[in-house]
Order: sequence, then C-alpha cells, then structure tokens
Amino acid sequence: MTDVLAYAYLKLVLEEEFPETYLQFRNHGTLYYELTNVLELCAPLMKGLDESDRFLKYEVICTITDYLEEE
Repeated sequence: MTDVLAYAYLKLVLEEEFPETYLQFRNHGTLYYELTNVLELCAPLMKGLDESDRFLKYEVICTITDYLEEE
C-alpha cells in the first residue's frame, strides 16, 4: 500500500470509527499532523496488505486507540 493510499485509509478508519475525534482534529487544523503520526505507527501493518483485509482494520483501530490514549 502506498503512503497516499495508507493515509487515505487511515483517514477513512478514523472518520468511521472515531467520528468525534476526526471532527476535533479537522476543526483544529491538526488532522494531517495527527494522521501522519498514526501513519508512522501503522507503517509495518501497511506493508503488503490491502484495505480489504479485515484484520488490517482491527489492527489500525487498536493503533489509533493506543495513540489517542497517549495524548
């Protein structure tokens, strides 16, 4: 998965699974910054996987949850 596709996928998962957080990041102008940070954490997950892999989505949700708890 390319970085552009990975970023778009993370954005979609954040918007669907964490709508309040997504809106908060977007309204504060930090959406790109926060997604870039999550993308770095998810980079190993994104290699060689595609967005139709349901386990990828679960791993991404867990990674986002961990990231949000650290803030």
